[in-house]
Amino acid sequence: MYSVAILAGGQSRRMGRNKAFLEWKGRPLIVDLIERFHQISDDVLLIAPNVEPFQDLPVRLILDPSPPVGPLGGLWSGLLGARYEWVFATACDMPLVDPRVVQWLFDQRAGADAVVLIDEQGRPEPLHAMYRVSCLNAIASAMACQQRAVIAFYPAVRVRYIPPSDWRAIDPEGRSWRNINTPEEWEKLQRELQKGE
Repeated sequence: MYSVAILAGGQSRRMGRNKAFLEWKGRPLIVDLIERFHQISDDVLLIAPNVEPFQDLPVRLILDPSPPVGPLGGLWSGLLGARYEWVFATACDMPLVDPRVVQWLFDQRAGADAVVLIDEQGRPEPLHAMYRVSCLNAIASAMACQQRAVIAFYPAVRVRYIPPSDWRAIDPEGRSWRNINTPEEWEKLQRELQKGE
């Protein structure tokens, strides 16, 4: 079993409103995500600098570090608060996240401290990834050096990178970690879904 940590600390500047509360299938996106994650874990956490908007949701709420240190701080808080040894860390702006892909990532964990997908452009997907709680010390060291990027601590731990040649078997188009940053991207996704793409 593993915990799920949803990072909801972004300021959504490009979207212009809180992405967690975009309407998705007739309800807030975050409600749909939490329901999906409860299918695969009995320990779902939401990490944000202000948890008040999320008070009524069936999720454990955890405050971002203060002062904020970006998504790396959110990951640190999620690992610190998790009940299980492994944590799936994700952002609140991935509406197509697939529980089957999450479970598949967990199954790739042998011999690693982190399991991270590599996208088609060769970049890691650090907020659709599995992390072992043992990463906490490495994350703390990175934050102490004023690092904010999630990947800052990777050189200090054992990372298993999953290349496209492997993940295409479970998610051929990489839909599970498709994130939405702008109103235009959101509208495009809505149109695609309406067409059944």
